[in-house]
Amino acid sequence: MAFLVYKVLKKEKIESLENTGKTFKLAGYNLIYNLWVKRGKPTNQGWHVSADELIREFSSGNETYENLRFVIDSHPSAKWRIGLIELLDIYVYTWQGSQKNQASWSPMMLRFRDVMYEEFENEITENEKMTKISLFDSPAYSDDFVEFLYLNGDDKSWNWGMNGMTNAAFIQGAARNYFRLFF
Repeated sequence: MAFLVYKVLKKEKIESLENTGKTFKLAGYNLIYNLWVKRGKPTNQGWHVSADELIREFSSGNETYENLRFVIDSHPSAKWRIGLIELLDIYVYTWQGSQKNQASWSPMMLRFRDVMYEEFENEITENEKMTKISLFDSPAYSDDFVEFLYLNGDDKSWNWGMNGMTNAAFIQGAARNYFRLFF
């Protein structure tokens, strides 16, 4: 997946999204980890991060959700379709590791909405794709949907599941009760 940063342009009542050429990182010692630390490293409980908080963290407080969006190209190597989704929220339940203020793992529910989906009869080139996703008017916003993933904890540097491992998350116990609050 490609994690892209878009600038919001508003002209009269029409909203457009323009690709800034920048990318963002959720996993590792990046946005999710930084916000976990700023919250006091909560463990054995759920916590929430909005797109606005992610954008403010990414931009060191210089940008907000009003003027930036985090968009994910769900299949960047595809030559027959373009599928762009906007990250709206992340709900996390962080399990404590062997020591206090250490994370074992963090199942997450990410909330998205479609902003662009287009299929093509013939394959498109990388240049054609870049032109189509560089600027588009009136994003085709859909109803929201969710995805469950997980981050490994401190012993694996807050990264997604390793190569060859599934990144699906079985949600049980206290974590399941936390996520029930949202759907």
